[in-house]
Amino acid sequence: MSLLRDDPHAFDLFQAISILERGDPARARVGTSVGMDEALRLAAQVDLAFAPSDVSGLHESKQPGPPLTLKSPVLTLAGAQGPLPMPFTELLMERRRARDMAGLEFLDIFNQRLLGFLYRSRRKHHLALSTESINQAPIVRSLDAMASLGRAEGVRGPDGQQAWLRHAGLQGAAPRSMASLLAVVRERMGVHFSGKQFVGGWHPLALCDRARLYDPGKPVPMTSRLGMGACLGARAWDQGAGLALDAPPLKPAQYAALLPGAKNNSLLGWLVARHLQSDFQVRLRLDLAVQPETRLSAGAGQSPRPNTAAELPPRLGLSTWLCSAGASVTHYQPANFLLSTEEG
Repeated sequence: MSLLRDDPHAFDLFQAISILERGDPARARVGTSVGMDEALRLAAQVDLAFAPSDVSGLHESKQPGPPLTLKSPVLTLAGAQGPLPMPFTELLMERRRARDMAGLEFLDIFNQRLLGFLYRSRRKHHLALSTESINQAPIVRSLDAMASLGRAEGVRGPDGQQAWLRHAGLQGAAPRSMASLLAVVRERMGVHFSGKQFVGGWHPLALCDRARLYDPGKPVPMTSRLGMGACLGARAWDQGAGLALDAPPLKPAQYAALLPGAKNNSLLGWLVARHLQSDFQVRLRLDLAVQPETRLSAGAGQSPRPNTAAELPPRLGLSTWLCSAGASVTHYQPANFLLSTEEG
């Protein structure tokens, strides 16, 4: 604020208005009221010379209303760049030399509104000029709605996690692609996942859709007519039922955090569910970068000691392997399981 008062020419118009608004938060923002209760008064710098800066001056106001008056050559009605004819500008300058400010103050009624609308339009699309919470900014609300981020509705993931605004461009298109999903989870999880689409899976058939044998003389339903609706079995194969996410070789801590029940596993499932917005089976494949060793060394009444080499608690099928001495690291099986994508 002191720098703005000492050298107003060094500041941009929008920057100066934003600083003055923040300095007096009790007053209304520029362009949102009648002017008397706004944070500052905006006046035109009427001159025939070239304006070297957006801000011509800042001084204390002696009139009722805002305590400060900011002069600017931007959007002036009179002057070298104004729409009024040159004789009007010369007349206003002549009356100013005679200390008659009535004409200039009358035009400032319109200059106040014009500059207020200009500043409001700029503030709407520039977060740095906003004095309110980032979640209340118009551009943030627009991005939230277009990308279905759910921030305004209070949608939260595990531990109160929110969708990131920087991912609005990736989540705005429909249908959403595998490339955008990988970009989101890679940046959010810090793991360079790879993906595969059209990973088939089985879907159970409802009882009403399964073929049954009926008594002669009774009408045969469509589900029991050969070549039309009959289906043998209690499930059906769908090649597009899901997708697969493969993680590169991970450190033990990263590996443990992605196992079922862990914090990052829940976050990953929430991110995938929010991005896909459809019922997909997601198969997650995890790999370790080190040779795991399983050791059971618990005594009576004690829990098993973690795997010494991998620093992982022993979990059958996930972090426990039976390997012969000197077995190669490529011989053990990576963890492969379905990822829970339930948002609740």
